[in-house]
Amino acid sequence: MEIIIGIIVIVGLVYFFQKKEDKKSVSKPTSSPKTPAKKPSVAELKKLTKNQLLEMADKKSLKVKKSGSKAAVINELRDQL
Repeated sequence: MEIIIGIIVIVGLVYFFQKKEDKKSVSKPTSSPKTPAKKPSVAELKKLTKNQLLEMADKKSLKVKKSGSKAAVINELRDQL
């Protein structure tokens, strides 16, 4: 009988702490909706390869000439962001 009570108490404590962790993770906002997304600087964009720049443009639904040079792609990205 004492073993069953002990198991119930342990299950209750695990449930209590699990619920407490769930509330903490839900209550924290991931990002502030008031802060606008910053444009990446030209220096940051130059660190990326042309393929990475083209992937970024695709993810953000921007139209960039794939046949252009890396510099042209960077300029088009900066203009559209």
